[in-house]
Amino acid sequence: MFGAAEQPPFQTQPAQTQPAQPAWQPEPVYAPAYQSGPMAMPAQAALPAPAPLDFAAMRESPTIDKASMEAWQPPRKHSYFLPVFFIVLVVGACVWVLRDDLIPPMVVEIPAGKSEPAEVTKTPDTTPQPVIAPKVPEPVPTVPEPEPEIRKAEVPKVSVDLVAASESGQKLFLDLLESSTAEARAKLIDQPEEHSADVEEFFAAGKPRLLSFKPSNATPQLLPGQLIAPLFQVTTRENSHGALLRLVPKEDGTFLLDWPLFAETHQRRLAQFLEKKPADPTWFQVGMRRSHALELSESERNIQISFTLQGSADASVSCLAVCTKDTPIGRYLGRETQWSVVYLARLLLQHRQLADGSAAVVILDCEGAATAETK
Repeated sequence: MFGAAEQPPFQTQPAQTQPAQPAWQPEPVYAPAYQSGPMAMPAQAALPAPAPLDFAAMRESPTIDKASMEAWQPPRKHSYFLPVFFIVLVVGACVWVLRDDLIPPMVVEIPAGKSEPAEVTKTPDTTPQPVIAPKVPEPVPTVPEPEPEIRKAEVPKVSVDLVAASESGQKLFLDLLESSTAEARAKLIDQPEEHSADVEEFFAAGKPRLLSFKPSNATPQLLPGQLIAPLFQVTTRENSHGALLRLVPKEDGTFLLDWPLFAETHQRRLAQFLEKKPADPTWFQVGMRRSHALELSESERNIQISFTLQGSADASVSCLAVCTKDTPIGRYLGRETQWSVVYLARLLLQHRQLADGSAAVVILDCEGAATAETK
């Protein structure tokens, strides 16, 4: 190689006891002759001679197997692209989420420029002046229409002793039957100046003969006034159904007889009114109680206040009476009466025909209550 002269092939030599001298020896190295001194470098030792190449051993080395050389392959290089890409992706996502904390937004404060006040030019006021409305006189307050005045009867300012009334009732009635003069009878009744003539007319026909005298099953209240009224049932030979007798208390604790209720129920005047059906209205002393009036049509029940009237000690003389709710007497009775309470009153009754065509007894007024229309 590189133009060197070819060398003759090596020949094997027999083993010798002494080592053979190499055919080629390097030239001796001579150190330059320098002047000795402090800066003079020491002489280097001579390099050992390289060992001769053993070409015989090289020829005897095993041959290279071509098949094994082709089967062997160098190890593949691992790719780091995917792990690096994943790490970069995770770090980028974290930075994106925490970008507001890691990199606070920059706020640039721009100072507001000082604006000089513009010149204001006065323009004439063209807005129309408000028109002053003329003063309207204040309306005169109107007085609301008063409710119908309720004229209540004079009520004694004494409490009613029912026990004393039950003890005095029969004695007073027997004294009335045994009295022989009008003056004696007038002392036993209430308001004799009004009822003495009726009392004398009653006894002129004959004295009634008493059969029984007992307290009533109900303790009614008076209308108007709501005062408790001691009531008794009186049965005579002339009236086996019984009459009603009320005691009127006095301020001294004694009692007087109420004549109109006893006379009308004993003579059964309400029964005659229901039987003959006169066209003219008539006053009656009756007992009364609120009623559901199931015998009336639904349309009439919605506009009427209904009562059951009783004109005797038993139910032999009774009827249904109504009054329109939107009338003075209807408003009065609707306000003053309660369910399941028995009342004693003097009513103005009349036979009339209702809006649906049915006939009924209509209550027009109640004594003691001012029910006239006011306009």
